[in-house]
Amino acid sequence: RTMKFAVIIALTLAAQGAVASEKCRSQATFDERMCNSHMCTDCVLDWCMSQCQKLQEEHPGCRCQSWAEGRDSYSGGEYQGKGKYGDVGDYSEGMSETV
Repeated sequence: RTMKFAVIIALTLAAQGAVASEKCRSQATFDERMCNSHMCTDCVLDWCMSQCQKLQEEHPGCRCQSWAEGRDSYSGGEYQGKGKYGDVGDYSEGMSETV
């Protein structure tokens, strides 16, 4: 019984530590740079998308209030430009004109 109790306590403490490490420590900065920026809300360029993904990595555990319930990160949901670069999306169709 003592061993089971010790295991339960250890697992509980480990779970609390995991949750605590996922807390956002810079929500105000994240809101300005991610949630309220053109780059991460409306821009469809590949550069914007990659910069916003890097920004999310710099602010673990942070999320925008406007995101759908269950979306925990920039890449975890629908966003401008998703699937619209390279050989997919609008730029993959049709021939380019030569001058």
